[in-house]
Amino acid sequence: MAQDVEGTVYLIHFSRPFSHAVHYAGWAVDVQARLADHRSGRGANLTRHVVAAGISLELARIWPARTRRFERSIKGRGMKPLCPICNPALAERLEKAPCTT
Repeated sequence: MAQDVEGTVYLIHFSRPFSHAVHYAGWAVDVQARLADHRSGRGANLTRHVVAAGISLELARIWPARTRRFERSIKGRGMKPLCPICNPALAERLEKAPCTT
């Protein structure tokens, strides 16, 4: 099933809100290539509009070895609590967390 293929789930933080949106979560096998797509206006519909509005995109967080199912679960619960840019305490905890690969 396509939902069970592992890739990387990523969280993009917008430099300023676009309407109600401040984040975008996605899934990709090659995150850097997908991020380049988003930044050039060839990404998801939301990021195309965000870029067209002159808003910059920043890769805020990644979750390696995850599935599209995990991506959907993030979108379903809200992304702001998961963003280290929005939550400095989270950024500090992530920096101190042991590296697990």
